[in-house]
Amino acid sequence: MEFGICSGPDIADMAREAGFTYLDGSVGDVLKPTGTEAEFEDSYAKLSAAVLPTQNLNCLLPGGLFVAGPDADIPKAVAYCTIAMQRAGRIGIRTICFGSGNGRRCPEGWPMETASKQIRQFVSELAPVVKAAGVKLAVENLRTAETNTLCKIADISKLLDEVASPAVGILIDGYHWKENADSAEDVVKISSKIFHTHIATSPSRFAPGEETCDFSPFAVALRKAGYTGQMSIEGKLNDKSVAGLRKMLETLKLAFQ
Repeated sequence: MEFGICSGPDIADMAREAGFTYLDGSVGDVLKPTGTEAEFEDSYAKLSAAVLPTQNLNCLLPGGLFVAGPDADIPKAVAYCTIAMQRAGRIGIRTICFGSGNGRRCPEGWPMETASKQIRQFVSELAPVVKAAGVKLAVENLRTAETNTLCKIADISKLLDEVASPAVGILIDGYHWKENADSAEDVVKISSKIFHTHIATSPSRFAPGEETCDFSPFAVALRKAGYTGQMSIEGKLNDKSVAGLRKMLETLKLAFQ
């Protein structure tokens, strides 16, 4: 398994020295979907100068852009994401995470069935764009404290079956997986569609090694699923020194390799 960190390029030098091999960034910061081509090129130039590559991106939808509920604007969301996907494909991004808990939340009083249809429409319309760009869209299993749609792996599996695109899969976050009380069997059932993984400690959502946390249930689930791809730390980095980052990596290797 290969390990990285969800962070900007400012941490790249220390992360590489500690043994990490890549970074995960954010769609808005890296791809500048609302910005000009020149702004995007400037962003990419700075990214390219870093000693570690940014290979995956999070935060698909910006604040205020919704794909569920009465304020949903799916055409606008698809247009925004189309620019993002095309730019991502040009710079070799592997996966883009569809977390965006607020953007996909079903508001109180709005029918959940309608919200689910809206989200499915959004993902279905975006799927061919993602495929054409040569990247992957990974729907994240957010915990119920962050959103109320697509929290359980089984719900994401149903969505993926309905969309039926090889370019759309799942990002399984081990922290959310534990918080949502999903099972190892849920991970195994969706094994062929796991595009990426995130990890953090529970309950504090720190980087591995920064508090006592038993990662073995999630590690066992991934082994049963045959997953050997990438895993990124998406938790608070309390110690960003080389020694602190090296401890995080050693904790990950001990648990997942």
